[in-house]
Amino acid sequence: MRNDLLSLTPDDLAALTNRGVVKKAQRELDDAEVSGTVAEDAAGTLTVTWSDGPTSTIAAGSALKDGRCTCPSATLCRHLVRTVLAYQKSHAAVAETPPTPAGPWNPGDIPDDALAKHFRPAALSRQRALFEAGVVAEVSRGAKPVARFHHPQATVRFLVPGDVRYTHCDCGEEAPCPHVPLAVWAFRRLPDGDAAGLVSTAGRAEPVAADLIAELDGVVAALLESGFSGATPPWADRVTRLQARCRTAGLAWPADILEDLADQYRKYATHDAAYAPDRAAEVLGELLLRRDAIVHDTGALPQLLVRGSTSPTNGTLGKTSLVGLGCRVTVGHRGTEIVAYLQDSDTGGVVVVTKETPHPDPATNPPPADFARLAHSQALKGSGKPFTFRDVARGQLLIEAGQRTPAGVLKVGRAGASLQPQAYAWEALPPPTLAEDYATLRARLAALPPSCLRPRRAAEDFFVLAVRAVVAPHFDGPSQATLATLVDPAGNTATLRHPYADAGKGGTEALLAALAGPVKFVSGVVRVAQGGLTIEPCAVVVEMQRGREVVLPCIDAAPADSVSAAAVTPGGESRDPLTTVLASMQIALEELLVVGLRRADAAAERRWLELQREAESVGLTQFGGLVAKLVESLAEKRRTPRWDAGPAGVALGRIVALMRLVRDAGPG
Repeated sequence: MRNDLLSLTPDDLAALTNRGVVKKAQRELDDAEVSGTVAEDAAGTLTVTWSDGPTSTIAAGSALKDGRCTCPSATLCRHLVRTVLAYQKSHAAVAETPPTPAGPWNPGDIPDDALAKHFRPAALSRQRALFEAGVVAEVSRGAKPVARFHHPQATVRFLVPGDVRYTHCDCGEEAPCPHVPLAVWAFRRLPDGDAAGLVSTAGRAEPVAADLIAELDGVVAALLESGFSGATPPWADRVTRLQARCRTAGLAWPADILEDLADQYRKYATHDAAYAPDRAAEVLGELLLRRDAIVHDTGALPQLLVRGSTSPTNGTLGKTSLVGLGCRVTVGHRGTEIVAYLQDSDTGGVVVVTKETPHPDPATNPPPADFARLAHSQALKGSGKPFTFRDVARGQLLIEAGQRTPAGVLKVGRAGASLQPQAYAWEALPPPTLAEDYATLRARLAALPPSCLRPRRAAEDFFVLAVRAVVAPHFDGPSQATLATLVDPAGNTATLRHPYADAGKGGTEALLAALAGPVKFVSGVVRVAQGGLTIEPCAVVVEMQRGREVVLPCIDAAPADSVSAAAVTPGGESRDPLTTVLASMQIALEELLVVGLRRADAAAERRWLELQREAESVGLTQFGGLVAKLVESLAEKRRTPRWDAGPAGVALGRIVALMRLVRDAGPG
């Protein structure tokens, strides 16, 4: 019995060939367009003679890629793919049951002797040297184990238990590629009993020069003292020089953050409506957290994640098919950001297209623009075609050429692009974006540090969840959100949570209507909260009689025959005391970052004193202690002619960093 061939799923076959070949082979067999005579000898050689002429043979001990066919094709042809599918059907018919899917297994159990059969000694020695020099990988065991390397960048999937010939890597090299030994050795470092984890073989990183850290501290201290309103062009020049020094020192992510910080200053200084105080606070908090993780390196967290690659560059894309996976809208104080997610059909990587639209007049605090209208704005500049965010998020985009930034943002030039509908056959999406098993995904995410200490990629926490059932979908008045429990094929659960917004009311009603039907997939941003998974949906795929349809909860209009509209009763948001205190602190923080500590007045002091009391009343003792130090220092300013802003700056910086961690925790 060829267990290797029985283990291959259509998705695995697509990884070894392409989806078009697999779909055609499946259709020919399902529609009885062809028939074949399956013969397997005692040694395990499999031969199928096809009614349309060719004879396909997979010799005993040979992998599928080494199969032979009498057709003219020089590559893995659809006749060999048909051979695997026909063999699986014949085996199921004889056994009167389909093949049992492989359970979780550990690629670390593959011995070096097995690797030596596919790699020359010199090649293995080079890879071993690279492994010992320092690699960082996320590894997760399962039926199809995955190792995702941050350095060197590659994602390896193991398709057949114990057989390195059946691996797929997005590096594009023939299997088994040079990253496979690295993946096997990485799995050996994962502790027994752990389903997933972060593995690093890098030693303690070289400490960053003290004068560089001192300059970073000086830049931050100057901003906290003066605020954005008091910062000057020389300060911005100082940030630019520091950014260049960070890149030279291998601090790619801190350099990117400094660029974002300088961009927020430029927007404020030029009275650009796109200046976002919440974004400014978020960026500054991330900078401070990464600074602390770099200075106080305990070895618990790989510095590559915190610092970034030494030379991140834009990736070049040739002719590429990108599948739209949904759309997200985020409303800030000064503008609304819309993001469309797309997956590369070949590599499985996810890229985004994004646009921020300022509110018309931030001074009047107007409601954000209608989300459905924003979704009809152009998504791809320079493509020569008016593809909107709605089009891109739900269609299939074919580009002739483009670039992918280190953050995962898609840039399409004038080489040409086309858009066509998709059938939403998301069961064929390349993993690990498709997460059929919620438990494995939860274990993987729980093993990772907060996103503010991970690579700064736009789709870092974006996934597609397969859904077997939806339980208790409803609009929750107190939290002003649509809630439901999703159940995966294995019976694991996750919570769907879609916050309500007046500008997206139609999408909320469309979502409630969709959740009442047979849901197949939900895509969105996934977090671990209260011991389980929570997903904020970007798309919901529903199986209808006329075929699959997609609902985009953030941007769709309400269905004409919606029966769920009455269930949506928007009103004033009823928040728990903890959430209310944190929201008040966030607003006060944003205002203080604009004014600066030097110009903070008695009213600001009183406001923070009240926040101290509120924080302590709900159990936020760490916040309360820091706010107390801030208030004490601000009070000292009134009594001291030559006031030292240092203690206030330290306390304020800690508050900014903690608020950034709160944001990472998400709802719940």
